[in-house]
Amino acid sequence: MRSRLAIVFSPGLLKAPVEGLSEIRADKVVLVHDRVPDIKQMGLWFSFNFGPMSWAPTNRWVRAKLDDLGFQVPVEAEDWRSAGLALPAPVDPKPAGRRLVMGRVSAIGAAQWPKTAAELEATYPTDVSIDFRVLGSPPPDLLKASKAASNWSILKFSDVAVERFIGMLDVFIYYPGARTPELPEAAISTAMASGKIVVLPPHLRPHFGPGALYAEPKEALAAIRALFDDEVALAEARKAAIENCRFQFSATDHMTKIKALAGDPLPSPPRRKSKPAARKRALLVPSNGIGLGHVTRLLAIARRLDEEIEPVFATLGQAVSIIDSFGYHADYLPSQSDIGANLADWDAWLRYELGALVERHAPDIVIYDGNNPTPGLVNAALTNGHCQLAWVRRAMCPPTPSPFLENARFFDCIIEPGEYAGERDTGPTSFRRHEATLVSPIRLLDEGELLPKDAARKELGLAPDKPAVLLHLGAGANRDILDLIDRVVRDLGRFPALQIVIAEWKNGAVQLPHWPNTKVLRGFPISQYFNAFDFSVAAAGYNTFHEVLGFGLPTIFLANRNPSMDDQGARAEYAQDESVGFDLPVEELHHLPALCEALLNEKANAFIRQKCHGFDKTNGAHEAAAAIKRLVGA
Repeated sequence: MRSRLAIVFSPGLLKAPVEGLSEIRADKVVLVHDRVPDIKQMGLWFSFNFGPMSWAPTNRWVRAKLDDLGFQVPVEAEDWRSAGLALPAPVDPKPAGRRLVMGRVSAIGAAQWPKTAAELEATYPTDVSIDFRVLGSPPPDLLKASKAASNWSILKFSDVAVERFIGMLDVFIYYPGARTPELPEAAISTAMASGKIVVLPPHLRPHFGPGALYAEPKEALAAIRALFDDEVALAEARKAAIENCRFQFSATDHMTKIKALAGDPLPSPPRRKSKPAARKRALLVPSNGIGLGHVTRLLAIARRLDEEIEPVFATLGQAVSIIDSFGYHADYLPSQSDIGANLADWDAWLRYELGALVERHAPDIVIYDGNNPTPGLVNAALTNGHCQLAWVRRAMCPPTPSPFLENARFFDCIIEPGEYAGERDTGPTSFRRHEATLVSPIRLLDEGELLPKDAARKELGLAPDKPAVLLHLGAGANRDILDLIDRVVRDLGRFPALQIVIAEWKNGAVQLPHWPNTKVLRGFPISQYFNAFDFSVAAAGYNTFHEVLGFGLPTIFLANRNPSMDDQGARAEYAQDESVGFDLPVEELHHLPALCEALLNEKANAFIRQKCHGFDKTNGAHEAAAAIKRLVGA
């Protein structure tokens, strides 16, 4: 292979000779040096000796060191500054109220940091009022000596793409040590081009120009806060950063240098007809829950993405057949609980496997529905520089917060599905609602998709002239579902004309036996058959609760009050207090016959249905899908 020009960036990073270049020839080879040369490492540069070579320093400090070497290698007349390329502007900014996000990017090394812990703490944020993130860790001894660093998010370059990291920031702040090191010029120019506030020490003003905020280390944080308190000054500073970048880090000038070395372009081949723009793609990742709630919510959203976004799934639960039945591609990544693995080991595996799927499908966004956004899941998305990350975060969480709740700060969008009983939410996320975009309750089906009563009864084999009850108590992974169903069926059997249908979850923990004089419903989604029933006896999980109330099916709630669950008890209590259902604690199951008798009363049944009609029937799946479309610009 022969080319007019070969450009090699950052040859100082080489650890070993580059192999496999013997078939390459170039009329000119340019090595772009962004760091002070190491004479012990220089021999590796000649891996690229497949054409006449020149060196191109990125700044005057590197140029001076290259000149000091005295090698008979030409040095380009102009510094090769980084080209400042703007990151895509956020289409759907995060809600107000979040903390200011500051951060820095640099190579790893002592010269990149202040010398002492005291200097470090005088320069960078020391408390939790600012979300401070570091890409390129300080030296271990400095890190250990500093108390401030315990509040920082220190990331590895393998955790997140540099452009993705910069995109998260409000402020890029960089204070190196006393000895001028390799400057993170590409990162700084990208931040400037994207309208970020860049804060630097005054001695770097001649190099980076007027587009940054220059302050001594001890004055930097006060200067930043003052700027963010003045909206007009902040807007002007962002505009100045962009305008200065066009001059200091001009992509046009960069291309001019390349064209001057490469010569006139070759004649272009005939242009083919352009293909229509490819659809954007979403990778939806439902967690493995007790039931099918996570999968169901993401299916609800996927169905509303229309033709603009192609949904593909990577499910952590055993739900591939369900997802496939809706016409979507799905991969199964076994959850930690499915394989009984150590969490750290499983999460490292998830990082690799999910990362491979992100690379294969190249999604514009990863959408997670679950309670535990582990580092492996987050990093699998963040390492793709152009992939957005969204979290469908259900409310009414158990009192003990997820150990990964703080990872919320890495998501571009958090969608909170609405709760009819939301006023009773006292869980950990109830205090973080400012982070989220709130939507109406999410349901898989719209009301018009339910089968009419006669059609539903015919499909289920139910007599049209007798009352019918649906028993759907959940998957039974954390309560004795067999005993509970047995007790309920016995009580329902007191009503000879009552037709009993038992719903069996596709991912149920146990296979249900057959109870005499009952029918089993194994279809999905169950809600399509709601019009067949006079009332139901159900758990109060998110999807069931909002489907029976939203579609007006009178229900007796046997809430699963296991402490590991979302607050089903609060939902059931709300339903009873609002006269839209009954709350029947399991220890009071002896009241079931009386409640059934009430719901078999035509007037009482109609009263509850009428009360349910008072709920807002908006399906939040449409709102969630619209938020996703805005986020990816679809």
